[in-house]
Amino acid sequence: MAQLILENIRKSFGDVQVINGVDLAVRHGEFVVFVGPSGCGKSTMLRMISGLESATEGRIVIGERDVTHVAPAKREIAMVFQSYALFPHMTVAENIGFGLKLAKTPRAEIDRRVREVAATLQIEPLLDRTPRQLSGGQRQRVAIGRSIIRDPKVFLFDEPLSNLDAALRVQMRLEIARLHNRIDATMIYVTHDQTEAMTLADRIVVFNAGRIEQIGTPIELYDNPANTFVAGFIGAPSMNFVSADVTQENGVPAVRFGSTTVTADRHEIKAAPGPVTLGIRPEHLSMADNGAADFEAKIEIIEKLGAESLIYLQTEFSAEPVTMRVSPEYRLQPGDMAPVHIDRSKMHLFDPSGTVV
Repeated sequence: MAQLILENIRKSFGDVQVINGVDLAVRHGEFVVFVGPSGCGKSTMLRMISGLESATEGRIVIGERDVTHVAPAKREIAMVFQSYALFPHMTVAENIGFGLKLAKTPRAEIDRRVREVAATLQIEPLLDRTPRQLSGGQRQRVAIGRSIIRDPKVFLFDEPLSNLDAALRVQMRLEIARLHNRIDATMIYVTHDQTEAMTLADRIVVFNAGRIEQIGTPIELYDNPANTFVAGFIGAPSMNFVSADVTQENGVPAVRFGSTTVTADRHEIKAAPGPVTLGIRPEHLSMADNGAADFEAKIEIIEKLGAESLIYLQTEFSAEPVTMRVSPEYRLQPGDMAPVHIDRSKMHLFDPSGTVV
């Protein structure tokens, strides 16, 4: 079983600690995505799993074997980098089969396995081309093929789609998802793009400042973020945050911000009276067509995206624009006043430390 276990992993560069006691268990066949902002430690963690960086402290187990101090070549892993790192003078077939050639695999066996991998990745017509004759997406498929052919226990992806344009990123996300379904391999994927994380992952690991903030399925993190960092990082556009207070309104717990007061059914037991941060996603704000508006706000900017529109609102209670996602059927203009309704069941409250309450 190709499980991966990380136990109390720490990494320091001199006096600077970049990984602070990470514990994680990845099941066989699971697709786990590491996300977080630049400098959070996710790529360093991946490099320690691969053996390209040594752990200052802790233990790394792949399968049933402790590989903490094992050389990268003997860890039975394969890594796909942001840069394709293909040999420019070799054909696609030679690039894919290079690792087997180094292992002195018989030529006939190399040819057979190269063609199997090419069929899996749908690049059979490209086998005789060199990298300069390929598009960015095709080069990335070749880089993935070079990893697949080794039949590793764990695949590691370090931001493999960062160099591709938007359309190719979508296409390659689908290809990687299909690949995972076909070969049932354990995969660890690093990205700063939370859209990639949401669409690919069985579970997401959110890193921040060398620590794990939260682990869960994409929907778990979206619906139940543990703190303001996760709430703001998962979801696009980001969650709106507003300074507020928990109060009583006719004996019922309520949330007050600016001159607006709304009941907070979801948090009536957990949230004690006092200051909080109210979090509400753009899709959980809506136009109050029936006149039951919680507040009115002036429209500053409208982004028309085709299937939806994003409206940026100027409000009395937030220095930052409040974002609302609406249907494009609304004929709105900058400067209009928008009546806004809040979905009470989707409000999130966080205490002054940023932890959900």
